[in-house]
Amino acid sequence: MKNKLYYLLLVLIGVTLLGTYSYTLDEKLDLNGDNATYIILARNMAQGLGYSSVTVDGIKPASHFPPGYSLILSIFMRMGIDNLLFFKILNALFLFASLCLLFFVFKRCTKQVWLIACILVLSCFSTQLLHFAGMVMSEMSYMFFTVLGVFALWQYAESDKKEWYSSPWFWIAIIASMSAYHIRTVGMALMLSIVIFFLFRKQWIAAGASLVSQILLMIPWILRNKQYGIESRYFGTIMTVNPWRPEEGTISSVGEFIEKMWTNLDQTVIAGFPQVLFPFAFTETNEPSGVGMIIIGLIVLAVVIWGAWNTDKMRWLMLALLAGNIGLFALWHGGNGTRYVTPIIPLVYLFFYNGVFACIKLLFKDKVEDDTKWALILLFMIFPMIKPLQVMHKQSAMPYNPAYRNYFHMAKEMNKKLPKGTVVSCRKPELFLYYAPNLYTTGYRFDTNPDSVIIQMVRQKVDYVIFDQLGYSSTPRYLLPAIQHRPQLYPVVWNLERPDTYLLKFERTKAEQLLINE
Repeated sequence: MKNKLYYLLLVLIGVTLLGTYSYTLDEKLDLNGDNATYIILARNMAQGLGYSSVTVDGIKPASHFPPGYSLILSIFMRMGIDNLLFFKILNALFLFASLCLLFFVFKRCTKQVWLIACILVLSCFSTQLLHFAGMVMSEMSYMFFTVLGVFALWQYAESDKKEWYSSPWFWIAIIASMSAYHIRTVGMALMLSIVIFFLFRKQWIAAGASLVSQILLMIPWILRNKQYGIESRYFGTIMTVNPWRPEEGTISSVGEFIEKMWTNLDQTVIAGFPQVLFPFAFTETNEPSGVGMIIIGLIVLAVVIWGAWNTDKMRWLMLALLAGNIGLFALWHGGNGTRYVTPIIPLVYLFFYNGVFACIKLLFKDKVEDDTKWALILLFMIFPMIKPLQVMHKQSAMPYNPAYRNYFHMAKEMNKKLPKGTVVSCRKPELFLYYAPNLYTTGYRFDTNPDSVIIQMVRQKVDYVIFDQLGYSSTPRYLLPAIQHRPQLYPVVWNLERPDTYLLKFERTKAEQLLINE
């Protein structure tokens, strides 16, 4: 009877997700650029080029992202499936599978079936979660393997196996953590959480074995990058003041580093957790949180921690996973709001509302029954979540704004009319390349010295430059001064109006001669 109820609740979660996902799905390519990069890298892998980018100088090993997500996409491409909508639906399936696994873990470690089902139904109304499930990005696959690792450790804790090495769940957890790590480097949070899980169970050999196993599985990727002379971009980014303003330099003092960590924590946790839990009440801003928001954020964080603690034999794993993610949020660069919180949004929901319920049980003690159906009251939280969902629905139905329409139209026409291998410099080279696969695309240098920008274009063998109106500050900050400094090097070839989008011919030979003579 209980099993039947469980599966009915999973159907309820699935039907809810199907409804909210289909209602908000935007079938267009997302404008963030990274999703186009994942697809392009996957196509290269499917064509036998390895994890690499095709450039004017030949095939170069890629390293900006770990290879896991592109590898997943490439498997389907090898089977003949290269469809944007299919990849979006695949991410929705990753999300649903994650919610199902979380249901089984949390219903046991909290003994609250109705509460957990209601929380997961409510999470299906998270616009942030739906947004990332509706684009070709790595967050959902990363979430799935993270949750699979948690599920495997829960199964390990529930099993009767006396020896860690004889349990298949031990090895599934290791494989899941390595899959998560090779999809997103923040998977290190799960890796460390697994070790902590065994340490608090006083299984010292299992803790050591899990650590050694994970390190060994990391080595091939590390050696591959070392072989090609690729250095990790993560340490450099951690120490950069602003990755979009390289002229601001690197962090040079402990005070600057602490300030950066606080800014990141403010965006992702202090303001971020309330924003993902209550999108109808809190919206993302670039402004630092005021005293009121800080108090609210700290209260929410305290409840989230309390909810993670109240997960019985899984508490140390949950706390370690939460702390690991928060720590990595603090170290990474800011400017992305709650984006990095996305893969753990279901966990944030579960921790928070489980924490609220644990507080209620403390206050009323024996008056609140375990697994009470009063938890269904939580479903009333759906009603205020509907308005943000309606806004997202309207946005998803809208066409690209005119600036992007011009940008993509120019890419398609250039792909048809220019010789294969023509090099184009533009602000979002990944998006441009998606619509112009016969061309080579590159970004321009972010440098306030105009001649430095021009010299880089010469080195990149640029043939054409796109001057767009996409709204990025780097265009007037770096590209425009270079054009105005040497206008004779950038004759206009084509102009699309409303808004003005220019195709400029880059006179590379003249640029070389001019700069050499000077």
